[in-house]
Amino acid sequence: MKAFQAVTDAMAAEGLDHMFAVMGDANQDLIVDLGERHGARFVHTHHESSAVGMADGYARFSGKPGLASVTQGPGYTNATTSLVAARLHRTPLMLLAGHASLRDPYNPQGMVDQQALARLTTEATVRLESVHNVDYCLGEAFRQIKVRKGPFILNLPQDVQQTELPDPDWTYRPMYAPNTLQPPRAQDVEETVRLLASARRPTILCGLGARNSGAEPEVRRLAEHLGAPVGVSILAAGFCADHPLYMGISGGLGSRLTVETLAESDVMVVVGASLNEWTTDFGAILANGKKIIQIDDRPEAFGWFARVAVGMTADAGKAVAALADRLAETVDPRRPDPGLVQKLQDDRKPKTLQYNDGDATDPCRAVRHLEDALPKDDRILVLDGGHAAMVCLKILTVPRAENWALGWDFGAIGQGLSLAIGACFARPGQRVTHTTGDASFMMNVADFHTAVRHELPLTVIVFNDNAVGQEKHDLVHKNLNASYADMPEPDFAKLAAGFGAKGFTVRKPDDLGEIDRALAVENGPVLVDVRINGDVELAASWEIAKHLS
Repeated sequence: MKAFQAVTDAMAAEGLDHMFAVMGDANQDLIVDLGERHGARFVHTHHESSAVGMADGYARFSGKPGLASVTQGPGYTNATTSLVAARLHRTPLMLLAGHASLRDPYNPQGMVDQQALARLTTEATVRLESVHNVDYCLGEAFRQIKVRKGPFILNLPQDVQQTELPDPDWTYRPMYAPNTLQPPRAQDVEETVRLLASARRPTILCGLGARNSGAEPEVRRLAEHLGAPVGVSILAAGFCADHPLYMGISGGLGSRLTVETLAESDVMVVVGASLNEWTTDFGAILANGKKIIQIDDRPEAFGWFARVAVGMTADAGKAVAALADRLAETVDPRRPDPGLVQKLQDDRKPKTLQYNDGDATDPCRAVRHLEDALPKDDRILVLDGGHAAMVCLKILTVPRAENWALGWDFGAIGQGLSLAIGACFARPGQRVTHTTGDASFMMNVADFHTAVRHELPLTVIVFNDNAVGQEKHDLVHKNLNASYADMPEPDFAKLAAGFGAKGFTVRKPDDLGEIDRALAVENGPVLVDVRINGDVELAASWEIAKHLS
């Protein structure tokens, strides 16, 4: 058995059965062996960044680790942005990276120090130096993947890949310890229960850590006992969405009611959220001297943005369950505040809005139409873009957190299409809706053909202002020539048809029925080119831009 076959044996044994990759000379044997001997599905993408992004999306929507592969040199460097995005999302993702032969120091594709770059992007990597450390390398890789600390890069030099293992009877054995979920300290639970027992307006804020730990049943139980409303960070949209006091996203791009309610609370339980500026609306929800109880499995998560009364370094699910159990023993259940219940009901009522369509369609009108047209119970959404994504965040909803992804983990546009394609493979037979802007869609448009090639149930809504919209708004505010942000785009409906998909166009509000026609398509990829009025700007847009500068 050769070293590359040992690697594919391990991937198969661990259940990694979808590989997203761009084939090159340093990873082609891995790809073929995983498909031929182990029956893994190979998805050949058009760009390495998309390959990693699809593996990221597959992991987010399947609950299983993602698997990607790139070849050496430029194949590896092309994947960098998606690797950083996956790291920030803490996605369990294995990247099998081809590497120049160790015996060839003058290989031009070996001029990039892939190990150093891997440490910069993921802080999790090993290089297979010889066949004698195969077990060590695989153990290190799966130790990272299994505890959901983010992606791991396994650098595989070509010459070592082709070397025979000294043991002809080698078989893969897991060399890592199972993930032991950390419980909270008893004294932290008691102090938290004491604070919550005396709280007049308790609230709960949940983030990515709560979502990744599967803590929804425990959080709901805690919320119901306290009569407490639940807000979420952008990355946890839909978490506890069926709870009667679910408020939605907190922050400038979320609900004002969520921000106001969290700001007015006297005790706030923060579950797996970092309390960064975007979630807290630049500190607004931290006001009024409230007591903060923060639960996170990362020790470095505490104290950067706010002083906490209790900091629990623990698994979110275990910590919240311990709190709910102890509260049930010591504190009587509370009824929700009637005033808040009424505010939530009023906030959910349809509103009469004023739109500015100009010569196209107000983006808020178009997104509101999409929100009303999508199926309520089983919609799967992947958002991308700049200003277009901000509009979508303000309006679009999902019934549960596992049906939601945002391509903004690294603050980069252009990540969403690959996440959406990965979601299609993770949820076979379920339609995925991807909203994006024209500039972000064009960044990775080649891989729309990957969706066509595999006949994926993917609907892409492109909000098209023929510009980099957020930057154009910024230039206007700065009294600079806004035409520098213009970027005339092709006819996306025709482009979709040329790729072999179905294309639709919305030019004016009277055309919004084209979105309904697109959503009625049952098979294959669909694209809707929605021409929007690029002069329309969200109130939060410039505030966010100023804080980013």
